[in-house]
Amino acid sequence: MSVQAVAQHHRKEISGVVIDTAGTPLSGVNVRLTTILDTVLAVTDGNGAYRFTDIIGPEFRLTFSMIGYKILDKSYPFNFPGPVVQLLPTVLPPQQTLLKEIVINRVQPIVIKEDTVQYNMDAFNVRQNSLLEEALKLLPNVQVRRDGTVIAHGKQISRVQVDSKNFFGGEVLTATRNLPAEFIQSIQVIDYYGDMANSTGIKDSEPEKILNIVLKEDKKRILFGQVTGGGGTVDRYIGSLGINNFNDGQEFSVLGSLNNTNTSLFSYGAPTGAGARERGNSDLTGMIDPEDGVNTTNSVGVSYSDDVSDKVSIYGKYTFTNRKNRTLGNSETTSVLEGYSIVNQEDKEINTDNINHLMAWDIEAQLNDRNYLKISPNISYSEVGSQHASNNIYRRGHEQILTDRNYLADENVSTPNFDMDVLYSRAFRKPGRKFVVNMQGKYAQRDKLEDISDVSRNISMVTGEPVTGGVDVYDLTQEVKSDNQNRVGRLKASYVEPIDNSSILEISYEYNYTAIDSRRSVWDLDKERFVDSLGIDYSYFFESNRVGLVYQMEQSKRFRYTLGFAVQPLLLQGQTMDIDTTTQHRNVNLIPSAGFRFRINDESEWSIEYLGTNNQPNFSQIQPIRDVTNSQNIIIGNAELKAEFVNRITTRFRQTKLGKNRFFEAQLALNQVQNKIVTNRRNPSNTVQETSFRNTSGYFDARGYYMYSTSMINDNFQLNLNGTTDYVNNVSYINDEKNFGRNFIYSQAVQMRFMLEDMIETELNTSYTFNRTRYSLRQIDGINANSFLVGFAGKGYLSDNWAFGFDLSHRLNSGYSAFVNANPTLLNAYIEYTFLNNNMALLRLQGFDLFNQNTGVTREVSGTDILDMRNNRLTRYFMLSLNIRLQKYPSKKSG
Repeated sequence: MSVQAVAQHHRKEISGVVIDTAGTPLSGVNVRLTTILDTVLAVTDGNGAYRFTDIIGPEFRLTFSMIGYKILDKSYPFNFPGPVVQLLPTVLPPQQTLLKEIVINRVQPIVIKEDTVQYNMDAFNVRQNSLLEEALKLLPNVQVRRDGTVIAHGKQISRVQVDSKNFFGGEVLTATRNLPAEFIQSIQVIDYYGDMANSTGIKDSEPEKILNIVLKEDKKRILFGQVTGGGGTVDRYIGSLGINNFNDGQEFSVLGSLNNTNTSLFSYGAPTGAGARERGNSDLTGMIDPEDGVNTTNSVGVSYSDDVSDKVSIYGKYTFTNRKNRTLGNSETTSVLEGYSIVNQEDKEINTDNINHLMAWDIEAQLNDRNYLKISPNISYSEVGSQHASNNIYRRGHEQILTDRNYLADENVSTPNFDMDVLYSRAFRKPGRKFVVNMQGKYAQRDKLEDISDVSRNISMVTGEPVTGGVDVYDLTQEVKSDNQNRVGRLKASYVEPIDNSSILEISYEYNYTAIDSRRSVWDLDKERFVDSLGIDYSYFFESNRVGLVYQMEQSKRFRYTLGFAVQPLLLQGQTMDIDTTTQHRNVNLIPSAGFRFRINDESEWSIEYLGTNNQPNFSQIQPIRDVTNSQNIIIGNAELKAEFVNRITTRFRQTKLGKNRFFEAQLALNQVQNKIVTNRRNPSNTVQETSFRNTSGYFDARGYYMYSTSMINDNFQLNLNGTTDYVNNVSYINDEKNFGRNFIYSQAVQMRFMLEDMIETELNTSYTFNRTRYSLRQIDGINANSFLVGFAGKGYLSDNWAFGFDLSHRLNSGYSAFVNANPTLLNAYIEYTFLNNNMALLRLQGFDLFNQNTGVTREVSGTDILDMRNNRLTRYFMLSLNIRLQKYPSKKSG
């Protein structure tokens, strides 16, 4: 056989995609293919794709090059079956250029790349021995709350990756409080649309915010960690240990912690303290975690990831957390009814003991050049024991009726959970043609045992006598057993067909299924009998099918739009087991979708999109019984409820002034809800309320934020401005009459940072929040609340080894109930000394809440209820602690 015939027989087409470390396709990459017979050059297109045809030769070599990125060489044997070869995506890391000493080159601080904002850390003044958390505080439009939550561009970071792999399962606190900042080349804030969108290229859902940490090339093989121990007054203690090993993509970590200082060293599945709720993003970054109550926390975790072969990667972790919390608080709830209000003042104590186990894995396999499989099983188990004691005073306005209530409850809950996620993707010979299927299954069981004692009496505030002329006492002592099982299934299949080089069409089918079985029995301990009217044996399921088309067109990297339409039939059905009662509701949603993104120039981008989603009712809203767990607020479910349908329009503009360290971003989101599930309140007698549920129209909300960050005078002086505005047109019913509650919340924060390297770091924070509510059903005085925070924090370096720091803040609240109002002034201070080689040891003496005023005051508005609440928090103590960093660079690989 001739050489020409052999070459003709082995001619192949070779194609692939080039992406950056954030998974974003790179256009304009030079790809050079060489064999003993060929030398061919190609340039990647707008989707990062390249293609070579009529290639011959026993093996081939690809060289990838682009300004700002490393030059990458890869060799391949020519043993691929078939005439078409689809290579795995090639990740091109950023270039770390070593310049001669006489050359000065200013690093570009911020780079915007489609759904990614990249911060190059060489442009920021990160102090030696800092952790990732400290480095994040230096970045424009990135905030770190006192509890370790990271807010980037107005949205909470949900997980952290290192070199595009989840670090410790993606745990945010674990990464931010363990990774040394000196290892980091760049930090990327990514809008991640999910594995399905990453496979199909169709981005038609709400993204999550993730962090991707790109390590320096010389820090990819290192053993590091830290150990901390400390003790203080009021029997306070803290201890933690972390060991991490990075070995060119292999990662092994062991982390553990025990403390009673409300220090959240880890975030993996640990429950928050009783009474904790979401807080604003305007708190100073200090040493006290603003978590309600006092915690004692013990936790340990192990994580491992590795590429076990050229085709298979695994990630796995196990975590254990035991958190005990004691919360003391008081609150005032005002329930606005027609012509009068019912006010509930409560003093409470809640003690919880929560144990949580979690095992999670990810297995990724590139089966061959066209088939990809990812399997992600997770198992968790938790046990929660709690004791709740409260004293309540209810006052009904127009009749001057008072209810004095004592409530005691012991509760034990166990919750095993299991879920599985499977993603399969197949690429066809035609470039861009794909089939992707995603299957999810979840099972959760919740067993609950309650012992409840609920005693109340009603009297007249005018006469002091029982309102009925006799002893009007409600006395309930009961044991409640509940058993709930939830089964959730989801399947989504997508077929993607490229129309031309710049557009694709997706045909998709999605099936969702939720089934709930709930059993509850109530035993009256006084009368020694079951209360049949409070028992339940109910089965409920929600089912939807969705068929849709999506067309997406992208011209270069500046212009992209998406148009789609879907049809979604729904079925909600429930039935009781002991009573032959069945409820059923069917509906069909017609869901258009659209998205538009325009890259105005290299510094500015504007986008707008529409999404349609549905929310099914939760079980407490549909259960067909009278729930008298709270004798003063009886809950009555409505099995006829329909699922909500949410129309959401979001628009965003952001601009980065390259070279000026200036960033601006603004977003506005509008939501309109059809069949909104709302409450219907009644007051049948005395101070007792009955709450039922119904569907209605008229709900909408508008939520917006802006952020502006810039350097002033020089890079050492940073100004950050951010503001949020929420307007909610809520709907509720009072005695079957429709009521609109218009809630307006405005918040404005100003932050100024000043730094002089190795001398001083200072930060001034101020924020103002205004909360106003107006109702339509009747004329009442407006309900307003104001909160103003001013704080100043700083750190000074007395020498190479000595430093001191402080954190002073004062919060002024007005418009809150006098029953809960407080205006705390907080002062924390410390002095520290570093020693040993490379300052690897740090000794710190610190004082927390020196004025002993730490407490939390919050307001929540829901329908016709206004809740003002104050809970205890960790207060004054002093502590001496020692932290030792551990670090070792393994020997370089040979060859």
